[in-house]
Amino acid sequence: MQRRVIIFMSFVLALSCLGFSASAENYEFDDIYASLSLPSDVYNNVITKDNAANNEDTLKSLGYEVESFNTGGMLLIASDKKNDRLLTLSAVKDGEAEQYFNINEHTPQTRASYRRLHSASDRFKVLGYHYNSVEWKNFKKSGRWLMLRYNFRQGGSVEHRGYQRRTIYNGYTITMDMKVLGGRQLKSADNKALNKVFDTLTFTQTLPLPQLPVSFDEQVTAPSETAEDTFTMKGKTAAGAKLTAVIGSFSTAETKVFEGTASKNGSYSLTITLPREDLYFMTLTVEVEGALPLEKQYAVTYRKGLINVAINNSPPEKLEADSYTISGTAEKGVSVSLSVNGEVSAKRIGAGGKFSFKIDTKNEGKYDIILKFSKENYEDRSFIYNCERTLSDEERISRIKSSAKSPAYSTLMRNIDNNDGKMLRYEGYIISSEEKAGEWILKFATAKTGETYKNLIILSSDKQVGYPLNTKLTAYGVLVGTSSMLNENNQEVECPKLQLMHIE
Repeated sequence: MQRRVIIFMSFVLALSCLGFSASAENYEFDDIYASLSLPSDVYNNVITKDNAANNEDTLKSLGYEVESFNTGGMLLIASDKKNDRLLTLSAVKDGEAEQYFNINEHTPQTRASYRRLHSASDRFKVLGYHYNSVEWKNFKKSGRWLMLRYNFRQGGSVEHRGYQRRTIYNGYTITMDMKVLGGRQLKSADNKALNKVFDTLTFTQTLPLPQLPVSFDEQVTAPSETAEDTFTMKGKTAAGAKLTAVIGSFSTAETKVFEGTASKNGSYSLTITLPREDLYFMTLTVEVEGALPLEKQYAVTYRKGLINVAINNSPPEKLEADSYTISGTAEKGVSVSLSVNGEVSAKRIGAGGKFSFKIDTKNEGKYDIILKFSKENYEDRSFIYNCERTLSDEERISRIKSSAKSPAYSTLMRNIDNNDGKMLRYEGYIISSEEKAGEWILKFATAKTGETYKNLIILSSDKQVGYPLNTKLTAYGVLVGTSSMLNENNQEVECPKLQLMHIE
Protein backbone atom coordinates (compact mmCIF):
# COMPACT_ATOMS: atom_id res chain seq x y z
CA MET A 1 0.00 0.00 0.00
CA GLN A 2 1.41 3.36 -0.94
CA ARG A 3 0.98 6.48 1.13
CA ARG A 4 2.08 9.84 -0.17
CA VAL A 5 2.68 12.60 2.33
CA ILE A 6 1.88 16.03 0.90
CA ILE A 7 2.92 19.17 2.79
CA PHE A 8 0.63 22.06 2.01
CA MET A 9 3.47 24.61 1.73
CA SER A 10 1.43 27.35 0.13
CA PHE A 11 -1.06 27.14 3.00
CA VAL A 12 1.76 27.29 5.54
CA LEU A 13 3.35 30.27 3.82
CA ALA A 14 0.05 32.08 3.69
CA LEU A 15 -0.49 31.53 7.41
CA SER A 16 3.10 32.55 8.11
CA CYS A 17 2.44 35.89 6.51
CA LEU A 18 -0.40 36.32 8.98
CA GLY A 19 1.81 35.41 11.92
CA PHE A 20 0.67 31.79 12.28
CA SER A 21 2.61 28.55 12.04
CA ALA A 22 0.56 25.53 10.96
CA SER A 23 0.83 22.57 8.60
CA ALA A 24 -1.09 19.45 7.71
CA GLU A 25 0.02 16.11 6.34
CA ASN A 26 -2.07 14.10 3.91
CA TYR A 27 -2.11 10.30 3.97
CA GLU A 28 -3.48 8.12 1.19
CA PHE A 29 -4.64 4.51 1.60
CA ASP A 30 -4.87 2.81 -1.76
CA ASP A 31 -6.53 -0.41 -0.57
CA ILE A 32 -9.70 1.42 0.50
CA TYR A 33 -9.35 4.32 -1.98
CA ALA A 34 -9.31 6.93 0.77
CA SER A 35 -7.22 9.81 2.13
CA LEU A 36 -7.17 11.99 5.23
CA SER A 37 -5.17 14.82 6.76
CA LEU A 38 -3.58 15.18 10.19
CA PRO A 39 -2.57 18.47 11.84
CA SER A 40 1.18 17.95 12.27
CA ASP A 41 1.37 20.18 15.34
CA VAL A 42 -0.93 17.80 17.27
CA TYR A 43 0.23 14.28 16.42
CA ASN A 44 3.93 14.01 17.17
CA ASN A 45 4.39 10.37 16.18
CA VAL A 46 2.51 8.97 13.17
CA ILE A 47 3.02 5.30 12.28
CA THR A 48 1.91 3.73 9.00
CA LYS A 49 2.82 0.55 7.16
CA ASP A 50 5.76 2.37 5.58
CA ASN A 51 7.52 3.08 8.90
CA ALA A 52 6.04 0.45 11.22
CA ALA A 53 9.15 -1.76 11.13
CA ASN A 54 11.24 1.19 12.35
CA ASN A 55 8.85 1.86 15.27
CA GLU A 56 8.59 -1.63 16.77
CA ASP A 57 9.35 -0.49 20.34
CA THR A 58 6.86 2.39 20.13
CA LEU A 59 4.16 0.07 18.81
CA LYS A 60 4.74 -2.40 21.67
CA SER A 61 4.46 0.41 24.21
CA LEU A 62 1.06 1.25 22.69
CA GLY A 63 -0.11 -2.38 22.71
CA TYR A 64 0.43 -3.16 19.02
CA GLU A 65 2.78 -5.27 16.92
CA VAL A 66 4.27 -4.64 13.49
CA GLU A 67 1.98 -7.43 12.28
CA SER A 68 -0.98 -5.14 13.02
CA PHE A 69 -0.04 -3.34 9.81
CA ASN A 70 1.01 -6.39 7.82
CA THR A 71 -1.98 -8.66 8.47
CA GLY A 72 -4.22 -6.98 11.09
CA GLY A 73 -5.76 -4.26 8.97
CA MET A 74 -4.14 -1.29 10.76
CA LEU A 75 -3.58 1.69 8.47
CA LEU A 76 -2.47 4.47 10.81
CA ILE A 77 -1.60 5.11 14.47
CA ALA A 78 -1.04 8.68 15.65
CA SER A 79 -0.15 9.77 19.20
CA ASP A 80 -1.34 12.97 20.85
CA LYS A 81 0.69 12.69 24.06
CA LYS A 82 -0.26 16.14 25.31
CA ASN A 83 -3.91 15.12 25.62
CA ASP A 84 -3.42 11.37 26.32
CA ARG A 85 -5.07 10.41 23.03
CA LEU A 86 -4.30 7.75 20.45
CA LEU A 87 -5.89 7.98 17.00
CA THR A 88 -6.10 4.82 14.89
CA LEU A 89 -7.50 4.00 11.47
CA SER A 90 -8.10 0.38 10.46
CA ALA A 91 -9.73 -1.50 7.59
CA VAL A 92 -10.48 -5.22 7.83
CA LYS A 93 -12.18 -7.78 5.59
CA ASP A 94 -14.42 -9.29 8.26
CA GLY A 95 -17.73 -11.14 7.94
CA GLU A 96 -19.78 -7.94 7.82
CA ALA A 97 -17.55 -6.44 5.11
CA GLU A 98 -18.01 -9.59 3.07
CA GLN A 99 -21.76 -9.57 3.60
CA TYR A 100 -22.47 -5.88 2.88
CA PHE A 101 -19.42 -4.53 0.94
CA ASN A 102 -20.91 -0.99 0.97
CA ILE A 103 -23.37 -0.22 3.78
CA ASN A 104 -24.77 2.74 1.84
CA GLU A 105 -26.23 0.39 -0.80
CA HIS A 106 -28.49 -1.45 1.63
CA THR A 107 -31.93 -0.87 3.10
CA PRO A 108 -32.61 0.95 6.39
CA GLN A 109 -33.63 -2.43 7.83
CA THR A 110 -30.22 -3.90 6.98
CA ARG A 111 -28.42 -0.91 8.48
CA ALA A 112 -30.56 -1.25 11.61
CA SER A 113 -29.49 -4.90 11.85
CA TYR A 114 -25.83 -3.87 11.62
CA ARG A 115 -26.34 -1.19 14.28
CA ARG A 116 -27.87 -3.78 16.62
CA LEU A 117 -24.65 -5.80 16.42
CA HIS A 118 -23.09 -2.96 18.43
CA SER A 119 -25.97 -2.18 20.80
CA ALA A 120 -27.84 -5.43 21.45
CA SER A 121 -25.51 -8.35 20.88
CA ASP A 122 -22.25 -9.81 22.16
CA ARG A 123 -20.49 -9.38 18.81
CA PHE A 124 -18.14 -6.71 20.17
CA LYS A 125 -18.53 -7.26 23.92
CA VAL A 126 -16.52 -10.47 23.69
CA LEU A 127 -13.71 -8.32 22.25
CA GLY A 128 -13.93 -5.92 25.20
CA TYR A 129 -15.92 -3.10 23.58
CA HIS A 130 -19.02 -1.97 25.49
CA TYR A 131 -20.89 0.64 23.45
CA ASN A 132 -23.09 3.10 25.33
CA SER A 133 -23.96 5.32 22.35
CA VAL A 134 -24.69 3.94 18.86
CA GLU A 135 -26.29 5.96 16.05
CA TRP A 136 -26.08 6.36 12.28
CA LYS A 137 -25.09 9.64 10.63
CA ASN A 138 -24.94 10.32 6.89
CA PHE A 139 -22.01 12.50 5.77
CA LYS A 140 -21.98 14.25 2.42
CA LYS A 141 -18.35 13.38 1.62
CA SER A 142 -18.02 9.88 3.07
CA GLY A 143 -21.49 8.35 3.37
CA ARG A 144 -23.05 6.66 6.40
CA TRP A 145 -21.04 6.01 9.56
CA LEU A 146 -21.92 4.63 12.97
CA MET A 147 -21.13 7.18 15.67
CA LEU A 148 -19.93 5.18 18.67
CA ARG A 149 -18.88 5.90 22.25
CA TYR A 150 -17.41 3.01 24.22
CA ASN A 151 -15.65 1.63 27.28
CA PHE A 152 -13.00 -1.00 26.64
CA ARG A 153 -13.06 -3.62 29.42
CA GLN A 154 -10.67 -6.42 30.27
CA GLY A 155 -11.18 -8.62 33.31
CA GLY A 156 -14.20 -6.61 34.40
CA SER A 157 -12.36 -3.27 34.63
CA VAL A 158 -12.23 -0.37 32.18
CA GLU A 159 -8.83 -0.09 30.48
CA HIS A 160 -9.66 2.91 28.35
CA ARG A 161 -12.53 4.82 26.77
CA GLY A 162 -13.02 6.33 23.36
CA TYR A 163 -15.06 7.52 20.42
CA GLN A 164 -15.28 5.61 17.14
CA ARG A 165 -16.59 6.13 13.62
CA ARG A 166 -17.33 2.90 11.70
CA THR A 167 -18.61 2.09 8.21
CA ILE A 168 -18.43 -0.64 5.58
CA TYR A 169 -17.09 0.70 2.30
CA ASN A 170 -15.29 -0.79 -0.72
CA GLY A 171 -15.33 -4.24 0.87
CA TYR A 172 -13.77 -3.26 4.23
CA THR A 173 -15.04 -2.55 7.71
CA ILE A 174 -13.36 0.81 8.35
CA THR A 175 -12.95 2.17 11.88
CA MET A 176 -11.52 5.49 13.01
CA ASP A 177 -10.92 5.34 16.77
CA MET A 178 -9.95 8.10 19.22
CA LYS A 179 -8.74 6.25 22.30
CA VAL A 180 -8.41 8.19 25.55
CA LEU A 181 -5.59 6.73 27.61
CA GLY A 182 -4.73 6.90 31.29
CA GLY A 183 -8.18 5.84 32.52
CA ARG A 184 -9.66 9.33 32.45
CA GLN A 185 -13.27 10.11 31.52
CA LEU A 186 -14.18 11.24 28.01
CA LYS A 187 -14.52 14.95 27.27
CA SER A 188 -16.24 16.77 24.44
CA ALA A 189 -12.77 17.93 23.36
CA ASP A 190 -11.88 14.29 22.60
CA ASN A 191 -14.82 13.97 20.22
CA LYS A 192 -13.96 17.31 18.59
CA ALA A 193 -10.38 16.14 18.05
CA LEU A 194 -11.69 12.99 16.33
CA ASN A 195 -14.08 15.01 14.17
CA LYS A 196 -11.29 17.36 13.10
CA VAL A 197 -9.51 14.44 11.44
CA PHE A 198 -12.67 12.59 10.37
CA ASP A 199 -13.92 15.65 8.46
CA THR A 200 -10.85 15.45 6.20
CA LEU A 201 -11.53 11.81 5.22
CA THR A 202 -12.58 11.35 1.60
CA PHE A 203 -13.01 8.33 -0.65
CA THR A 204 -11.39 8.82 -4.03
CA GLN A 205 -13.28 5.93 -5.62
CA THR A 206 -16.40 3.87 -4.91
CA LEU A 207 -16.17 0.29 -6.15
CA PRO A 208 -19.25 -1.32 -7.74
CA LEU A 209 -21.03 -3.94 -5.69
CA PRO A 210 -19.81 -7.46 -6.50
CA GLN A 211 -21.96 -10.56 -6.14
CA LEU A 212 -22.80 -10.56 -2.43
CA PRO A 213 -23.46 -13.39 0.02
CA VAL A 214 -27.04 -14.36 0.68
CA SER A 215 -28.95 -11.78 2.73
CA PHE A 216 -29.22 -12.67 6.40
CA ASP A 217 -30.94 -10.76 9.20
CA GLU A 218 -30.82 -12.42 12.62
CA GLN A 219 -33.71 -11.54 14.88
CA VAL A 220 -32.97 -14.13 17.58
CA THR A 221 -29.35 -15.20 17.62
CA ALA A 222 -27.44 -17.87 19.52
CA PRO A 223 -26.94 -17.03 23.21
CA SER A 224 -23.41 -16.45 24.43
CA GLU A 225 -24.49 -18.05 27.75
CA THR A 226 -27.34 -20.43 28.48
CA ALA A 227 -28.66 -22.64 31.28
CA GLU A 228 -30.74 -24.73 28.85
CA ASP A 229 -29.44 -27.34 26.44
CA THR A 230 -31.73 -26.16 23.63
CA PHE A 231 -32.09 -22.78 21.92
CA THR A 232 -33.72 -21.61 18.69
CA MET A 233 -32.30 -19.10 16.21
CA LYS A 234 -34.79 -17.08 14.13
CA GLY A 235 -34.70 -14.41 11.44
CA LYS A 236 -35.04 -13.61 7.74
CA THR A 237 -32.94 -14.70 4.79
CA ALA A 238 -33.52 -15.59 1.12
CA ALA A 239 -36.52 -17.78 0.32
CA GLY A 240 -35.58 -21.45 0.35
CA ALA A 241 -32.09 -20.83 1.75
CA LYS A 242 -30.41 -23.79 3.42
CA LEU A 243 -28.98 -23.25 6.92
CA THR A 244 -26.31 -25.60 8.32
CA ALA A 245 -24.98 -25.21 11.86
CA VAL A 246 -21.90 -27.19 12.93
CA ILE A 247 -21.44 -27.32 16.72
CA GLY A 248 -18.07 -28.22 18.20
CA SER A 249 -17.14 -28.89 21.83
CA PHE A 250 -13.97 -27.26 23.14
CA SER A 251 -13.34 -30.04 25.65
CA THR A 252 -14.01 -33.13 23.50
CA ALA A 253 -13.72 -31.86 19.88
CA GLU A 254 -17.02 -33.69 19.23
CA THR A 255 -19.20 -32.05 16.55
CA LYS A 256 -22.90 -32.14 15.71
CA VAL A 257 -24.70 -30.85 12.63
CA PHE A 258 -28.13 -29.16 12.54
CA GLU A 259 -29.92 -28.17 9.33
CA GLY A 260 -32.92 -26.05 8.39
CA THR A 261 -34.55 -24.39 5.37
CA ALA A 262 -36.04 -20.91 5.10
CA SER A 263 -39.71 -20.63 4.13
CA LYS A 264 -41.07 -19.05 0.95
CA ASN A 265 -41.06 -15.61 2.59
CA GLY A 266 -37.50 -16.06 3.87
CA SER A 267 -38.31 -16.74 7.53
CA TYR A 268 -36.16 -19.36 9.22
CA SER A 269 -36.14 -21.15 12.57
CA LEU A 270 -33.22 -23.38 13.52
CA THR A 271 -33.24 -25.30 16.82
CA ILE A 272 -29.91 -26.35 18.37
CA THR A 273 -29.53 -28.95 21.14
CA LEU A 274 -26.25 -29.09 23.07
CA PRO A 275 -25.16 -32.55 24.30
CA ARG A 276 -23.71 -31.53 27.71
CA GLU A 277 -22.48 -28.59 29.76
CA ASP A 278 -19.46 -27.17 27.95
CA LEU A 279 -18.05 -24.30 25.94
CA TYR A 280 -19.01 -24.64 22.26
CA PHE A 281 -18.03 -23.02 19.01
CA MET A 282 -20.54 -22.93 16.15
CA THR A 283 -20.27 -22.15 12.45
CA LEU A 284 -23.51 -21.31 10.64
CA THR A 285 -23.52 -21.50 6.84
CA VAL A 286 -26.38 -20.02 4.80
CA GLU A 287 -26.63 -21.00 1.12
CA VAL A 288 -29.03 -20.27 -1.73
CA GLU A 289 -28.71 -20.52 -5.50
CA GLY A 290 -27.68 -17.25 -7.14
CA ALA A 291 -25.77 -15.83 -4.17
CA LEU A 292 -22.49 -16.49 -2.44
CA PRO A 293 -22.71 -18.59 0.76
CA LEU A 294 -22.51 -16.80 4.08
CA GLU A 295 -20.65 -18.01 7.16
CA LYS A 296 -21.01 -16.75 10.74
CA GLN A 297 -19.22 -17.88 13.90
CA TYR A 298 -20.50 -18.04 17.48
CA ALA A 299 -19.28 -19.08 20.94
CA VAL A 300 -21.81 -20.55 23.39
CA THR A 301 -21.32 -21.44 27.07
CA TYR A 302 -23.82 -23.96 28.43
CA ARG A 303 -23.99 -24.26 32.21
CA LYS A 304 -27.01 -25.42 34.18
CA GLY A 305 -28.28 -22.99 36.81
CA LEU A 306 -27.12 -19.95 34.83
CA ILE A 307 -29.78 -17.26 34.32
CA ASN A 308 -29.67 -16.16 30.72
CA VAL A 309 -29.60 -12.35 30.67
CA ALA A 310 -29.09 -9.94 27.78
CA ILE A 311 -28.64 -6.23 28.55
CA ASN A 312 -29.75 -4.11 25.60
CA ASN A 313 -29.26 -0.66 27.11
CA SER A 314 -26.97 0.16 30.01
CA PRO A 315 -25.96 3.55 31.44
CA PRO A 316 -22.61 5.04 30.41
CA GLU A 317 -19.99 5.91 33.00
CA LYS A 318 -20.33 9.58 32.15
CA LEU A 319 -24.01 10.51 32.44
CA GLU A 320 -25.12 13.34 30.20
CA ALA A 321 -28.93 13.04 30.26
CA ASP A 322 -31.46 13.63 33.04
CA SER A 323 -32.62 10.00 32.86
CA TYR A 324 -31.48 6.65 31.47
CA THR A 325 -33.33 3.42 30.86
CA ILE A 326 -31.72 0.04 31.52
CA SER A 327 -33.47 -2.66 29.51
CA GLY A 328 -32.95 -6.17 28.30
CA THR A 329 -34.31 -9.69 28.34
CA ALA A 330 -34.24 -12.62 30.75
CA GLU A 331 -36.21 -15.77 31.42
CA LYS A 332 -39.84 -15.75 32.52
CA GLY A 333 -40.23 -15.79 36.29
CA VAL A 334 -36.87 -14.22 37.05
CA SER A 335 -36.90 -11.56 39.78
CA VAL A 336 -34.85 -8.50 38.85
CA SER A 337 -33.97 -5.70 41.26
CA LEU A 338 -32.33 -2.36 40.63
CA SER A 339 -30.33 -0.59 43.33
CA VAL A 340 -29.35 3.04 42.73
CA ASN A 341 -27.17 4.37 45.55
CA GLY A 342 -28.88 1.92 47.89
CA GLU A 343 -32.46 2.69 46.86
CA VAL A 344 -33.99 -0.55 45.57
CA SER A 345 -36.88 -1.28 43.20
CA ALA A 346 -37.85 -4.74 41.95
CA LYS A 347 -40.09 -6.54 39.47
CA ARG A 348 -40.72 -10.02 38.09
CA ILE A 349 -40.16 -10.78 34.42
CA GLY A 350 -43.26 -11.93 32.59
CA ALA A 351 -43.95 -14.13 29.58
CA GLY A 352 -42.50 -11.58 27.17
CA GLY A 353 -39.09 -11.92 28.79
CA LYS A 354 -38.41 -8.17 28.74
CA PHE A 355 -37.56 -5.77 31.55
CA SER A 356 -36.71 -2.07 31.86
CA PHE A 357 -35.93 0.43 34.61
CA LYS A 358 -35.84 4.20 34.22
CA ILE A 359 -33.20 5.92 36.37
CA ASP A 360 -33.40 9.58 37.37
CA THR A 361 -29.92 11.06 36.78
CA LYS A 362 -30.64 14.79 36.75
CA ASN A 363 -28.65 15.50 39.93
CA GLU A 364 -24.89 15.83 39.93
CA GLY A 365 -22.90 13.15 41.70
CA LYS A 366 -21.95 9.48 41.61
CA TYR A 367 -24.48 6.76 40.81
CA ASP A 368 -23.69 3.24 42.04
CA ILE A 369 -26.08 0.99 40.12
CA ILE A 370 -26.55 -2.74 40.70
CA LEU A 371 -28.86 -4.84 38.55
CA LYS A 372 -29.48 -8.25 40.18
CA PHE A 373 -31.30 -11.30 38.74
CA SER A 374 -32.59 -14.15 40.91
CA LYS A 375 -34.54 -17.36 40.36
CA GLU A 376 -35.04 -20.40 42.53
CA ASN A 377 -32.50 -23.16 41.81
CA TYR A 378 -30.44 -20.77 39.64
CA GLU A 379 -27.30 -18.78 40.32
CA ASP A 380 -27.86 -15.08 41.05
CA ARG A 381 -26.37 -12.74 38.49
CA SER A 382 -25.39 -9.11 39.10
CA PHE A 383 -24.37 -6.32 36.75
CA ILE A 384 -22.62 -3.35 38.35
CA TYR A 385 -22.32 0.14 36.85
CA ASN A 386 -20.39 3.01 38.42
CA CYS A 387 -21.55 6.23 36.82
CA GLU A 388 -21.22 9.95 37.44
CA ARG A 389 -23.25 12.99 36.40
CA THR A 390 -21.29 16.20 35.99
CA LEU A 391 -23.01 19.36 34.80
CA SER A 392 -21.34 21.98 32.67
CA ASP A 393 -21.06 25.46 34.14
CA GLU A 394 -23.83 26.62 31.82
CA GLU A 395 -26.17 23.79 32.87
CA ARG A 396 -25.42 24.33 36.54
CA ILE A 397 -26.10 28.07 36.40
CA SER A 398 -29.28 27.54 34.40
CA ARG A 399 -30.59 25.08 37.01
CA ILE A 400 -29.69 27.42 39.85
CA LYS A 401 -31.55 30.31 38.25
CA SER A 402 -34.64 28.32 37.32
CA SER A 403 -35.04 26.91 40.85
CA ALA A 404 -34.38 30.14 42.81
CA LYS A 405 -37.15 31.94 44.72
CA SER A 406 -37.11 35.59 45.90
CA PRO A 407 -39.31 36.10 48.97
CA ALA A 408 -39.32 39.61 50.44
CA TYR A 409 -36.65 40.08 53.10
CA SER A 410 -39.25 40.59 55.85
CA THR A 411 -41.08 37.45 54.73
CA LEU A 412 -37.84 35.49 54.73
CA MET A 413 -37.05 36.61 58.29
CA ARG A 414 -40.45 35.42 59.49
CA ASN A 415 -40.15 32.07 57.71
CA ILE A 416 -36.53 31.00 58.07
CA ASP A 417 -37.42 27.40 58.89
CA ASN A 418 -39.83 27.06 55.96
CA ASN A 419 -37.18 28.28 53.51
CA ASP A 420 -34.28 26.29 54.94
CA GLY A 421 -32.48 24.35 52.18
CA LYS A 422 -34.18 26.27 49.36
CA MET A 423 -32.44 28.12 46.55
CA LEU A 424 -32.92 31.89 46.95
CA ARG A 425 -32.12 34.88 44.78
CA TYR A 426 -31.43 38.43 45.95
CA GLU A 427 -30.07 41.60 44.41
CA GLY A 428 -27.80 43.73 46.58
CA TYR A 429 -24.32 44.86 47.47
CA ILE A 430 -21.28 43.16 48.99
CA ILE A 431 -20.20 45.46 51.81
CA SER A 432 -17.40 43.33 53.26
CA SER A 433 -15.46 40.16 52.49
CA GLU A 434 -13.03 38.20 54.67
CA GLU A 435 -11.63 34.68 54.89
CA LYS A 436 -12.46 32.70 58.01
CA ALA A 437 -11.53 29.07 58.71
CA GLY A 438 -11.07 28.17 55.07
CA GLU A 439 -14.16 29.90 53.66
CA TRP A 440 -15.02 33.40 52.52
CA ILE A 441 -17.67 35.27 54.51
CA LEU A 442 -19.43 38.12 52.72
CA LYS A 443 -21.84 40.66 54.19
CA PHE A 444 -24.51 41.31 51.58
CA ALA A 445 -27.14 44.05 51.82
CA THR A 446 -30.33 43.86 49.77
CA ALA A 447 -31.26 47.51 50.32
CA LYS A 448 -29.41 50.81 50.36
CA THR A 449 -30.60 54.30 51.39
CA GLY A 450 -27.95 56.91 50.79
CA GLU A 451 -24.85 55.48 52.39
CA THR A 452 -26.80 53.21 54.72
CA TYR A 453 -27.11 49.51 53.92
CA LYS A 454 -30.09 47.48 55.17
CA ASN A 455 -31.49 43.95 55.10
CA LEU A 456 -28.25 42.11 55.67
CA ILE A 457 -27.54 38.55 54.49
CA ILE A 458 -24.44 36.48 55.16
CA LEU A 459 -23.00 34.72 52.09
CA SER A 460 -20.48 31.90 52.55
CA SER A 461 -18.29 30.78 49.66
CA ASP A 462 -15.46 28.28 49.26
CA LYS A 463 -13.59 30.74 47.02
CA GLN A 464 -13.01 34.45 46.85
CA VAL A 465 -15.57 36.50 44.96
CA GLY A 466 -13.84 38.73 42.47
CA TYR A 467 -16.29 41.64 42.43
CA PRO A 468 -15.40 44.96 44.13
CA LEU A 469 -17.30 46.10 47.20
CA ASN A 470 -20.45 48.22 46.82
CA THR A 471 -21.16 46.85 43.33
CA LYS A 472 -24.76 45.92 42.69
CA LEU A 473 -24.93 42.16 42.11
CA THR A 474 -27.37 39.26 41.98
CA ALA A 475 -26.58 36.42 44.37
CA TYR A 476 -27.99 32.89 44.30
CA GLY A 477 -27.59 30.63 47.30
CA VAL A 478 -29.08 27.88 49.45
CA LEU A 479 -30.46 29.02 52.82
CA VAL A 480 -28.56 27.27 55.62
CA GLY A 481 -30.17 28.96 58.64
CA THR A 482 -29.06 32.18 60.29
CA SER A 483 -25.83 33.69 61.54
CA SER A 484 -25.19 36.44 64.06
CA MET A 485 -23.23 39.56 63.14
CA LEU A 486 -22.66 43.11 64.36
CA ASN A 487 -24.57 45.88 62.60
CA GLU A 488 -23.33 49.42 62.08
CA ASN A 489 -24.44 50.32 65.65
CA ASN A 490 -22.26 47.49 67.01
CA GLN A 491 -25.36 45.51 67.95
CA GLU A 492 -25.57 41.76 67.45
CA VAL A 493 -28.32 40.77 64.98
CA GLU A 494 -29.43 37.52 63.39
CA CYS A 495 -29.21 37.42 59.59
CA PRO A 496 -30.14 34.80 57.01
CA LYS A 497 -27.14 32.80 55.80
CA LEU A 498 -26.83 31.53 52.24
CA GLN A 499 -24.33 29.07 50.84
CA LEU A 500 -23.36 30.99 47.70
CA MET A 501 -23.93 29.03 44.49
CA HIS A 502 -23.60 31.78 41.86
CA ILE A 503 -23.17 35.53 41.72
CA GLU A 504 -23.26 37.91 38.78
